Amino acid sequence: MQLPKGFLEGEIREGFYVESMMKRVWAAQIEVLHDVDYICRKHNIQYFADWGTLLGAVRHKGFIPWDDDMDITMKRPDYIKFCEIASHEMKGYDIVNIHTDLGWDMLITRIVNGKVISYNIDRMEKYHGCPWVIGLDIFPLDYVAPTDEEDEYHCQLQRIVEVFANTLESGEHDEEKIRETALKIEEMFNVKFDYEKPLSTQLLKLAERLSMMYTEEESDKLALMPDHIGPRPLDVYPKEYYSDTIDVPFEYTTIPVPVGYDAILRQKYGDDYMQPRIGGGSHQYPFYMKQKREYYGQLGIKI
Repeated sequence: MQLPKGFLEGEIREGFYVESMMKRVWAAQIEVLHDVDYICRKHNIQYFADWGTLLGAVRHKGFIPWDDDMDITMKRPDYIKFCEIASHEMKGYDIVNIHTDLGWDMLITRIVNGKVISYNIDRMEKYHGCPWVIGLDIFPLDYVAPTDEEDEYHCQLQRIVEVFANTLESGEHDEEKIRETALKIEEMFNVKFDYEKPLSTQLLKLAERLSMMYTEEESDKLALMPDHIGPRPLDVYPKEYYSDTIDVPFEYTTIPVPVGYDAILRQKYGDDYMQPRIGGGSHQYPFYMKQKREYYGQLGIKI
């Protein structure tokens, strides 16, 4: 995509300095979004800006100045369809989720422009001088059980699987107790684990199947299920909020937001969500400093 003149220069936004490399990261992420958008339009797949990307689109008409990633959501049927299509149509990208990467431990999909830092000329040109591994996260929206009682029971089932999976991830467990618990879960959910393969991945796949238990015809609410089972009731939304999209300005392009964006943002961030507050995310900012240290460390250079 053609960048506006001077876009890659560092600047102060909302009292926060955004360095030139971060602007290159933003531009690179927009390139990924552009390629995702092409696939979605080609195959009639609906997606929505979410989390900080949604807040940034509405409040800043672009990235939140102190944000360094990009998040979108898709309703589960579109999410499944996209992952299947993207795996063979999006050349030059890696689709990372529990079905493609045994080490992946989240129930989302990440699409990235490779798995290694690269100064390849063609890649540097496409991604505006950004050598880092970049991409965006895709969160699936699932339908919530139609009654409060069913929803609570559904969440309890998912928590059982999640707690067990977290126990395995912690590494602090007794093998005999693990096998005993696994057998109980097999009986409870009528599944059979392959004990020659990683059990944690199989549990995540079970959790994913539980998340998509209900359909649009059965439910009038949607949720990001891993958050909902916390429980976080504000992460449940009437499905009408996601019935359509509105294209809004985002830096030098546009991005689709859910038609119920105002109500969604009020639930996520409060009624005063339009008031900027500098705050941290779920990882160290900027994310590429970790990549930079690892890359230079391999070269024997300390930074």
